[in-house]
Amino acid sequence: MKKLRVFILGIASILSLFFYFTTSAQAQTDDSLQEVLDSGALTIGTSADNPPKEYIRMNGGQEEIVGFDIDVAQRIAEELDVDLEITNMKFDGLIPSVQEGEFDMALAGFNPTPEREEVVSFSDSYHDLPFVILTTRDKEDSYTSIESLAGQEVAAQKGSTQETILNDYIEEARPVALGKLPEVISEINAGTADAGVVGYLSARNYLDNYPNLTVADIDIEVSEEETAQTIAFPKESQALIAEVNQIIAEMQENGEMDELLEKNIEETQAGDTDSQNTLEVYGPLFLRGTATTIGVAFVCVIVGTLLGVFVAMLRLSSNKFINTIAFFYIQVLRGTPALLQVFIFYFGLSSILTIPAIHVWDINLARLIPGCIALAINSSAYVAEIIRSGINAVDSGQMEAGYSLGLNRRITMKEIILPQATRNILPALGNEFVSMIKETSLLSVIAVSELMFVADTVKAATYRTMESLFIAAIIYFMITWLVSWLVSLLEKRLEKSAKV
Repeated sequence: MKKLRVFILGIASILSLFFYFTTSAQAQTDDSLQEVLDSGALTIGTSADNPPKEYIRMNGGQEEIVGFDIDVAQRIAEELDVDLEITNMKFDGLIPSVQEGEFDMALAGFNPTPEREEVVSFSDSYHDLPFVILTTRDKEDSYTSIESLAGQEVAAQKGSTQETILNDYIEEARPVALGKLPEVISEINAGTADAGVVGYLSARNYLDNYPNLTVADIDIEVSEEETAQTIAFPKESQALIAEVNQIIAEMQENGEMDELLEKNIEETQAGDTDSQNTLEVYGPLFLRGTATTIGVAFVCVIVGTLLGVFVAMLRLSSNKFINTIAFFYIQVLRGTPALLQVFIFYFGLSSILTIPAIHVWDINLARLIPGCIALAINSSAYVAEIIRSGINAVDSGQMEAGYSLGLNRRITMKEIILPQATRNILPALGNEFVSMIKETSLLSVIAVSELMFVADTVKAATYRTMESLFIAAIIYFMITWLVSWLVSLLEKRLEKSAKV
């Protein structure tokens, strides 16, 4: 026992020294600016659901991320004489991604709160954004002060400054935190949330497209620091931050910042969406999202099935130790949320391995690969139990019959047991494929452009929430129906061959 304690203390000391020297080296050497210049590209993250600051616009059948923040980032890239590479993802995933060093910086209307400053650094303010309370017209007269919101459900975007203001200044309200700004607007418009805290610029656009909404006559008295919009950077990027601050100061001094803001307010598509056919304009985007969903589901089910067969064999092993390992493997994966596993594999692999940022169909493989691994491993636990139950359903006398014919366990399992078990478990495996098609939507949290991510993007750009979701629902139904039909055909074929 004493030796074990000494060993553990020794390992802890080594790890402490490692992290100390690693951190010291990073603090002493700040190559953030030089690395951007050497790479020839400035990588940024954003959440393109907040016009006119950042949103998706279709141009010749191709999506492009545009808006005020994007124009600011483009000017910074031009001043640095590098290309601009943009990644669109959910807002609440941006700060963790910046913290992990996945982007050189992120623009999405960040306010430098003390909690955020503990994990990332921020530029100087490039824009001030006042906040307003949105509500429906029939409730406008009821909400005239902060106190009048007491006991009411007030929505805000999760992880945003609006959520902080909601919690700090409207304490008596019942907060509702939602992942995307369009979800906040939809909740208010539907009446499921009584009101919402929204940035003034975004409110202007949504008021043009939701006649039922209005701005409540409530003043939110916050400090200038709380309305400041800044750019987020990895903690040890002081050289890059200093250069960006200089560019921001020049743009503010010569009036270019105000010009970009006015330009984007005028160009925002708000008001033009009534004349658009969502499927016609955004059809290529939905098509790409559908292909990604099918491809990811197919790969994950194939890999998950192969791994599941292996785990099932371990689970059926007569060796108690091996059996126990397989048991805990299955229980851990089935007992924790798949979304949590996606995050663990994504951030865990990113910190251990450097996956090249190769883009296929505009999808970053550095995001797609960890996500697929997480879903495949999650699927393997369910497939293992499906296979185990299928094998156990085969009469035990079949194994004994194989032995009596002189066959060993491996050949008996391969030639006699598994073919029968396959027929038993095919419907369940088909259901697993159907479930996987729907579970691919979890990858939207790490910016993989599958079908649900596309639907969220389109509803933010068009303000047509139900239409975008309805299109996605129809596509999901068509895919799952086709898979179910193909599985039933295969099942009938296997039944016929078994009778022969």
